[in-house]
Amino acid sequence: MGKTYKLLAVVAALLWTSKLALAQSSSHKASSASNAASSPVEQTGPTAFAQAVYSLTNSGTVYNEGVGVGYNFSPHMGGDIGLTLYTVQSPYSIVSNRDWRWTTLLGDPFLDVRYTTKLAGLDFTSVLTGTVPLASAERVYSTGRFGVDWFNHVETHYDGFTPFVNFGAANGTVDRYILPRPYDIARPYQTLGFISDFEGGASYTIMGHYSLGASAYALVPAGTQKVFSRLVAPDSTVAGDANHHRVWNNVFEAVGNSSLTRDNGYSGWLNIARIKYLKYVDVQIGYTYSVHYAFGSAFVMLRFNGTSLFRTLTATQ
Repeated sequence: MGKTYKLLAVVAALLWTSKLALAQSSSHKASSASNAASSPVEQTGPTAFAQAVYSLTNSGTVYNEGVGVGYNFSPHMGGDIGLTLYTVQSPYSIVSNRDWRWTTLLGDPFLDVRYTTKLAGLDFTSVLTGTVPLASAERVYSTGRFGVDWFNHVETHYDGFTPFVNFGAANGTVDRYILPRPYDIARPYQTLGFISDFEGGASYTIMGHYSLGASAYALVPAGTQKVFSRLVAPDSTVAGDANHHRVWNNVFEAVGNSSLTRDNGYSGWLNIARIKYLKYVDVQIGYTYSVHYAFGSAFVMLRFNGTSLFRTLTATQ
């Protein structure tokens, strides 16, 4: 994963380089930037969102839906609660006359607290997410344990170019609905055990509504790890191979050391935001490739901004 870490370091350097370039702009631009920085990132009040992800791989298809409601207590601090649902199309059907097995189960409900501010000229967001298991791992798409994920996002802006760095830590691969990343949405598996994550990349905005992005990521676990498959059911007598460390393609549950869940790879995406006929919906289309697992997935994500719709209807924005 040496090349991945080098790329992450380059992106971090770009953040500071962009910051210095902005600092050298004219006094008029500096004054404008200062005024923009002092304006609230978000209004206070209720928030809401819905998210749907379709992830297609050679091993099967995972659909994930999540809905959340929340409240912004200040321009910097807010929180959300939500529910999730998974539908999985697996090729490992136990019925001989069917090629696919369809399963729809609840995921873990989640609660998050988020903080947004400007730090040393950079935009900084930190999100702490907790999940609650509704039942055992055999009955819902869950590890059967409480989940905790701390995620941090740092970015800067320069003439439509937005380099960023993400980093965090968790006790497993918790689903994120605030700033979801291409490599962690609608996975074909879930893990339990300490794991840290790093991502560096950039996006470029075109015509205000379209942006192209790319990034490299690394997942660095430590200690004993468990993997729970979303493709191989607990009662399944049919499974695929475990080539390239893909144990979630072979068994429902696997236990091992940190090599079991270590991962690195890269992503690319196109984001379409608030165009004329999709004013309250953002669309993201992309592809993620895991170098460790030699595994690719294409995805489409739709995110409905209920907050903007509510504030438009109530004339609060």
